[in-house]
Amino acid sequence: MADIRNQVLKGRQELDGNTYYECEFRNAVLVFRGVRLPGFSNCRFTQSRFAFEDSAAMTVNFLRGMLQPQTGMRGFVTGMMPEIEG
Repeated sequence: MADIRNQVLKGRQELDGNTYYECEFRNAVLVFRGVRLPGFSNCRFTQSRFAFEDSAAMTVNFLRGMLQPQTGMRGFVTGMMPEIEG
């Protein structure tokens, strides 16, 4: 677990447990495994994307499944995380 400051980060970046201060993620794949939360302060994201692996991927897939209209659970999920509704 590291504090990373004022860097331009490219390529695959393992996020779990790290804290990023005033960094730019440029053309990066931000990998979150769901082991330890990362932190971000005043960071920029340029042509980057998240990749969820291991436990984090299971959680994302579980929530995606709950959002499907036939489950009747969309209101529950968006109530829990209103920012999903956009």
